Amino acid sequence: MKTEFINALHQLKEWISKNEAVIETLQWKSGEQIVESEILKFNIQPISSKEVEEIKTFTQHLLPESYYHFLAEIGSGQFLIGEYLPCFEIYNLAQLQEYNVLVQKEIEDTEEEVNEQFIMIGYHCSMGDWMGFCTTRNNEKNYDVFCHEYPIDEYTEVSDELNSWRTFDEWVIKAVETKGKEAL
Repeated sequence: MKTEFINALHQLKEWISKNEAVIETLQWKSGEQIVESEILKFNIQPISSKEVEEIKTFTQHLLPESYYHFLAEIGSGQFLIGEYLPCFEIYNLAQLQEYNVLVQKEIEDTEEEVNEQFIMIGYHCSMGDWMGFCTTRNNEKNYDVFCHEYPIDEYTEVSDELNSWRTFDEWVIKAVETKGKEAL
């Protein structure tokens, strides 16, 4: 795993440990120093090593090790909660099972044939988008936030067209660096 990914997890853990981390930024405006602060909130539940193993079994070990490491180190729950909604949510085992049944049902109910397989690991709350992996994509960049405006049979085509595929590591690093502002 990349050093940047490990550092992002460390930063995230630090914020979560404070639950309402106050981040202060110094800025200069018109020659005057101004301190701006923001509060980062989380609602995270730790995941036991037993549950991580159950998640690995449920996902048939198809997801990258960095995802399983994230669960073991950070947990599941709501991240970067704003005034009304969290930025995104990462699922625990029960949610993975529940929501991936819905994903399978959506695939089965689609009029077009869907040749791809997906495992959705979470939900981006600002737009109502699934976050997850296309497990039939033969590329380490198989993670995306799939736009809710498109039917599931167009997910890979749209992600290809937008060139939005990335690794889970890249997504976590960017989400932490930007405090969720660039997590789509």
